[in-house]
Amino acid sequence: MPMLLRCIKIVDRIRFGRPRQPSAEEALADAERNGFRLAVIGRTCALVAIASFYLALYGYPNNVYVAGVVLFTAAIGLIPLRLANSRYERIARFVLFTFDAVTASAILAFAPLSSGGDIPQNLVFLSSRTEYYYVILATSILTLSPALVIWTGLCIVTGLAGATAWIVSGMDHIVSLGDLPASPSRAEVLAVMLNPSFFAIPVRVNEGVVLSLVTCIAALAVHRARNVVRTNAAVEAERTRIQRIFGRYVPPQVAEQIIQAGELAPQQRDASIVFADIEGFTSLTETLPPPHVIAMLNSFFSAATAIVDARGGVVVNYIGDALIAAFNAPLPAEDHAARAVETARDLLSLVSTREFEGHHLRLRIGVATGPVASGTVGGEQRHTYTLYGDTVNLAQRLEVLNKEFETDCLISGATFEAASSNCADAVAIGAVQVRGRGNAVEVFALGKHSAPEPSS
Repeated sequence: MPMLLRCIKIVDRIRFGRPRQPSAEEALADAERNGFRLAVIGRTCALVAIASFYLALYGYPNNVYVAGVVLFTAAIGLIPLRLANSRYERIARFVLFTFDAVTASAILAFAPLSSGGDIPQNLVFLSSRTEYYYVILATSILTLSPALVIWTGLCIVTGLAGATAWIVSGMDHIVSLGDLPASPSRAEVLAVMLNPSFFAIPVRVNEGVVLSLVTCIAALAVHRARNVVRTNAAVEAERTRIQRIFGRYVPPQVAEQIIQAGELAPQQRDASIVFADIEGFTSLTETLPPPHVIAMLNSFFSAATAIVDARGGVVVNYIGDALIAAFNAPLPAEDHAARAVETARDLLSLVSTREFEGHHLRLRIGVATGPVASGTVGGEQRHTYTLYGDTVNLAQRLEVLNKEFETDCLISGATFEAASSNCADAVAIGAVQVRGRGNAVEVFALGKHSAPEPSS
């Protein structure tokens, strides 16, 4: 099965010519790597803050010594970053957090509370040193690795137990909370808790339990976060695959909306339609082999689609040697009539300056503006996106009328009015009776064309 999946991925890459999307596990590995980098940065900032605290509040020269040790510890944490993308990268992460847990435990067990006298080490638990454990554990969460979080928590609990055992082993006598009477007075409580030999083992056990619980909760939270990453990566990979495949048969903008909503909601709005057809295509194909014809069409359609996309339109369909493009449907586009007119100019310029598979092409283009209905239609098993309405039919009729007027591009009166500033060189042909319409339509020839009388 793994070999089959690899073969499918290779075939997919060859067919579509695009790099394979990263898998969920690859995305998680990248998230762990970035998370560990963030953890090291957070650790460094925390240790610098601690060093600054000691410098400000402790007396000289002890403050310099302690701050120097803390900054040295911060510098050691930067070493694993040098091992990124190596085989030691994962091991270095575990080593770093083990080092932090051991260091915090050593501070509890050996670092004196003061250099000014022989203060019992058991009183270190009355300070805030145990809170360093929580900083270490919180930093491990940033790595997004449940195993690393659990390992860190295990090292912390073990370190706490080891520091406790070491301190207890050096005490001749232990005064604990168990030495208090049933209902102790204030004096009795102070006498026990302020005793130099005071050591509350139940409190240390409680700290170990709390640290263990926090570790489990943190690991569970990281596990859930990883599941979110997996889900998002899988959804994105599937989305990309569908869009890549589906987008080959429908406009990419339409495919995007269908992927998001499951279908493209029907809509009706004013839009501009460009209908472009290759003149003399039938006679041209009679002299060419089919593979050459297909290659020529693909070359032309690719270039024409790029023009439509650049103008903010959508190529809705290819019908034989014809192309239908829409502006303001299904995606909104301001000044859609002007965009359609400029697209027609660009298409005419394209075929006048470029060959396609060794052949010069000539286009006939019709542009119309008006109400357009659009949406996905079809049966349960198959749908297609389409535009329909009188405006679409008019654009096609205008394309055909180019034969009679010996023009390259005809635009409707509605298009001319909406894009008048872009139609300064348009020549009025007049009211023309268009097949399928009861009323005559004002027609303009785009460019400096003569306006011959239509043939009878």
